[in-house]
Amino acid sequence: MSGQGAWVKPIGSLAQTVEAIKIHAPYLTRLLDRETLTESDITQPYLTGLLQTCLQAPQPDLIAGDTPTLMRTLREDKARLHLALALSDLSGELSQGEVTEWLSRFADRCCEAALSHALQKSGCGPDGLTLFALGKMGAFELNYSSDIDMAAFYDGEAFDGGDRDAAEAASRAVREAMRILSERTPEGYVFRTDLRLRPDPSSTPLAVSTRRAELYYESVGQNWERMVWIKGRPSAGDMALGNAFLKTLEPFVWRRHLDYWALADVQAIKSMINAKAGERELADPSADLKLGPGGIREIEFFVQTQQVILGGRNPSLRVRGTLQGLEALVALGVVEKAVADDLAVAYDTLRNVEHRIQMLDDQQTHSLPSFDNRRAAVAALCGYSELAAFDAAILETRRLVHRHYNALFADEARKRQAAVEGNLVFTGVDDDPGTVETITGLGFSNASHIIETVRNWHRGHTPATRTTRGRELLTALLPDLLAAMGRTGGADEAFRRFSRFFEGLRSGVQTLSMLVAQPDLMEDLVTTLALAPRIGGELSRRPGLLEALLSVSDRKEAPVLTDETDFETAMELVRRWHGERAFIIGHRLLHGKLAARDAASEYSDLADMTVRLMAGAAERETIRRYGPAPGKWIVAGLGKFGGQEMTAGSDLDLLVIYDASEPDEAQTWFTRFTQRLITALSAETGEGALYEVDMRLRPSGRAGPVATSLTSFNRYHGESAWTWEHMALTRLRAVAGDTALGQQVEADAARHVVLGGEAEARTTDILDMRNRLYREKPPEGDWDLKMRAGGLVDIEFIIQHALLTSGVEIGLPLSLSSALKTLSDTPAMTSADALCLRQAHGFLSALQQVQRVAVGAKLEAETLSEGLKDRLCRATGCENFSLLKQRLEGHLETVSVLFCKKVGVPAPESTR
Repeated sequence: MSGQGAWVKPIGSLAQTVEAIKIHAPYLTRLLDRETLTESDITQPYLTGLLQTCLQAPQPDLIAGDTPTLMRTLREDKARLHLALALSDLSGELSQGEVTEWLSRFADRCCEAALSHALQKSGCGPDGLTLFALGKMGAFELNYSSDIDMAAFYDGEAFDGGDRDAAEAASRAVREAMRILSERTPEGYVFRTDLRLRPDPSSTPLAVSTRRAELYYESVGQNWERMVWIKGRPSAGDMALGNAFLKTLEPFVWRRHLDYWALADVQAIKSMINAKAGERELADPSADLKLGPGGIREIEFFVQTQQVILGGRNPSLRVRGTLQGLEALVALGVVEKAVADDLAVAYDTLRNVEHRIQMLDDQQTHSLPSFDNRRAAVAALCGYSELAAFDAAILETRRLVHRHYNALFADEARKRQAAVEGNLVFTGVDDDPGTVETITGLGFSNASHIIETVRNWHRGHTPATRTTRGRELLTALLPDLLAAMGRTGGADEAFRRFSRFFEGLRSGVQTLSMLVAQPDLMEDLVTTLALAPRIGGELSRRPGLLEALLSVSDRKEAPVLTDETDFETAMELVRRWHGERAFIIGHRLLHGKLAARDAASEYSDLADMTVRLMAGAAERETIRRYGPAPGKWIVAGLGKFGGQEMTAGSDLDLLVIYDASEPDEAQTWFTRFTQRLITALSAETGEGALYEVDMRLRPSGRAGPVATSLTSFNRYHGESAWTWEHMALTRLRAVAGDTALGQQVEADAARHVVLGGEAEARTTDILDMRNRLYREKPPEGDWDLKMRAGGLVDIEFIIQHALLTSGVEIGLPLSLSSALKTLSDTPAMTSADALCLRQAHGFLSALQQVQRVAVGAKLEAETLSEGLKDRLCRATGCENFSLLKQRLEGHLETVSVLFCKKVGVPAPESTR
């Protein structure tokens, strides 16, 4: 099949061609001047002889001679070849295919000369090292002014590196050979060289051992690399080694059986080139004829995608050339002859125009000039005197190519709505300009970083993509994934956080399969990660939590632990259940499905059930080892746990109290029980940990026993407790254990709160304690909602001060909210003051709930994403973030004034 119908026309005779060159092609004019040829010299026999001379193998003395002489000779030969090819091409003596074959054969000859010279100069043997031609050079389709894509491989046993290690010697020789070809000298350059199509170029040397390459392609080779190797062939060096290596790659390149995901991956590679180009893009007169819509790459992909899918079962498709591939597809009955004819003509046309663009200045460009006069020069070299006619012919050709390209895999494309308008190509090693534009349009600031990161994922640099299936699933997911990141309003941060999540996965197939099958889940995940890095970290460690989002119900029954459930199994079961429940609560809170004011109750209920389950398991294990309990016991909560105001990541303030007829003898048993309870709650297992446990609020703090008898508890708080310990008792709540004992402990604690000290002394102690906190734990910025003046600590202190100094009878348990109801309209607090505190506490708690689930304990306003700002506004009922900050400062000021009024003014030196 040929492009005989191509509309690029010969200029005319050689004399007319020379005149056109002098008018329109500065680079060719310089070559004419350098050769000092007369008009009578320029004949076709002369040009043919010149071409044949350029392809002759260099003399042995040139290879063995000095490097500058070889470099100068190759550059002079290249200039003569370019001039002879241009004159023969523009005058119509050579076809497009003949031109590219001459260029490719000349590249082979130059590579052989440069490599042979480099090996001799470095003292290496000639065997065991091969340079492979890839891309257009491999298919004998080299551009007029093109890079040459190559890969170098050596056999460690056959290659003699002389005084150096084989790996080092091979890479040094290849580097020198490439320098000889690509370095610019006064005579120019021979070829720009590119070795980045070798296996994993970011982490491999310039020359790769054949064994390492085989392992790479077997384990992490990608479908686009299979397409690369369709055109691969030995070009220079040890040709026997090269042919043998190609044979080993056949099972990789030509897979006999392709499963659904392999097919989908190939189709996705095709689809990632814009199949929805608008008329404006197609009609652009300065179009990129290689990479743009309707360009050369679309024709190449049309052929190669079908070759890689069908070539395993049909050896007739195993050809390198694009036009030969079209012929084979027609012969196989896969492509209609009319379609193939259209594409062949278009291919011939576009390649011819591409060459004429490059003839202007010997630049590696594939885009038509944007200035009319420059584009008119290209048109003239294509045989057109009118620019408008030339532009129209280009547009018609590109529309034809794009229409046929869109029809390929059209049924599959219709099954999945395109998520992104534009290119999303991550194959190869160069950033695709269309992909850069698309990614930038989605809101990313550094498209090259995104592209390189995705390339590294595809190279298996993260556990999630170390399997073929994982990489193929990633290909299918990428368009939707990047589009979802763009919709977050903070694409860069969304990508950074997804990367952290993705690269933390131990394996990727299950997670990626879920995301591909459930687009809503994928959208949910991206949004969640963008808003809440804390949840993202948890998901990275436990990706199975994503399955919890697919559950119809947002509640899951707690595990049933029986006498037959051993202690370790109980710990694992409860952790698995707790992790899912905590994740669901946080997810609902983050996405506005759970009011911030209700989150505290949900987190606290979860902690209650967890403590009860683990206390039961600890009791059974202690009984199994040491016999029955010598009395009754309770586990009481203090702090946020006791007050039922838990947030994501809150720790547990616990107190274990027992009542036994022989307290001293019972101490050992209850100490062992408490130690097992702490282990059950805080130890890290394969399913993670539950809570950090803090037992410093027990009598005598760290110095006291971990379990306290009821007698000791009452004696300590009646005789020895500090004021701050009575403050802690205001939030005591029995959580697990004997109900009657729990009620008694709550009643005793309430009595100690009311009667445990003089009001004046307690006021002094409370103010002193607040001053100490300012000194020892000063606020960490404006968003330290707990420690800032007027923050949550001050609200707690005001309420606790009132409970400890007013003499108002109380009944435990008390939350801050119920405490305010108890105190309202009493001598301790007016209803107006209680309302102010209730509103401030509700506002600050709502902010803290979202803050803790999203980022943890520390929040900095300058690093807040727009999405998280929006969630904070929703949680507090504010229309915008400016209003939120205004209301926040107002509440803090109100609470600060009340603190000074109720408790006292903090010492100035303590607040600096």
